[in-house]
Amino acid sequence: DVVAVESSAGMRDQLARTLPDVALLEGTAESIPLPDDSVDAVLVAQAWHWVDPVRALPEVARVLTPGGRLGLVWNIRDEREDWVAQLGRTMHRHGEEADVDPAPAVGRPFAPLQRHDVEWGYHLSRAALVDLVASRSYVITLPEPQRTALLADVRELVNAHPALAGAGEIVVPYVTWCYRTDLVAA
Repeated sequence: DVVAVESSAGMRDQLARTLPDVALLEGTAESIPLPDDSVDAVLVAQAWHWVDPVRALPEVARVLTPGGRLGLVWNIRDEREDWVAQLGRTMHRHGEEADVDPAPAVGRPFAPLQRHDVEWGYHLSRAALVDLVASRSYVITLPEPQRTALLADVRELVNAHPALAGAGEIVVPYVTWCYRTDLVAA
């Protein structure tokens, strides 16, 4: 069984439309609306950097069954590819949010974190790559002149970089950082 906990009404609405059979509750990592010792695992994807770990860790421990598992996941653009590194520099120049910490702090009452990386590629069109950048929350909230300049810079990169120029499909390389830790006895 899966229970989704989400603070954003818009995200809850989208999830309910997409997966109507999944139990869905309003809440945050700092205030999980579940009983004590009620779940075997808590998974936080693309969001741990938004939570207050001082408040979230005891809350996660509260809802986990003894020996339960916490999983943390991030999808990171693989900037070992030159054009992806240039894309990252372009996005940072226009105000991209800070990088994700490659070693999130967890600590007691959890065991040391274990990490496993998964490399994969996201296949999309040239226009979809620009749309992907445009969909980032910090891009959406940029003042219109900055947003327009950023997207123009991304289009220029897509049209001019030798690895992308003329490509019908682009493969954005990613690395997914998968962390896990188990709740240990106090």
